[in-house]
Amino acid sequence: MTLQPTDELSAAAWLYATDVGPTRLITFGPASFPAYARLRYLPDPIRPDMRESDVRLPYLRPTEIDMARTALEALADYSSSTRDCYVCVWAGGATFRNPALTGRNMVDLQYRRYVLFTGTLGDLAGWSDLFTSEVHSAPAFVWPADHAWCFASDVDPHWAGIGADREVVDRLTADKNLDVAPANPAERQPTYY
Repeated sequence: MTLQPTDELSAAAWLYATDVGPTRLITFGPASFPAYARLRYLPDPIRPDMRESDVRLPYLRPTEIDMARTALEALADYSSSTRDCYVCVWAGGATFRNPALTGRNMVDLQYRRYVLFTGTLGDLAGWSDLFTSEVHSAPAFVWPADHAWCFASDVDPHWAGIGADREVVDRLTADKNLDVAPANPAERQPTYY
């Protein structure tokens, strides 16, 4: 199956109800979690003026969506409702195969607009089917219906934020298949220039 668009935006109400600034929200999700982490798509910069183009990466490496899927598969163990998930896709990030998607009700946060989808975590296997060209970036937000965790991946940082219980974050940081570091959303995060 594939992700299905929905106009029932009440599932995203918790994004509006959180008491954090817009940048913090789009990079880490709601402020309701005891712990946070960053899934690094690129290693953190090692000098203050470093640019993403300065990073030397192996030719064959996973894409952002591949890394996100691996993290989300690990997160699936920590929710009772991964068969009932929500996915926000940034409306400015790609061209949808179905152009009517951008004309529907959207989740409007201060700096971003998103199309909301429902489905299972397994439905992310058909991620590229939503777009007219291959998209390697990750969804902007993914969360299960029970709000056990939240995955937030904005277009600007070189990482995705994850909010969850402390035990979940500890297990993600110990997972050798992921490059996850603990994070404090109140602090300045590593940034490329």
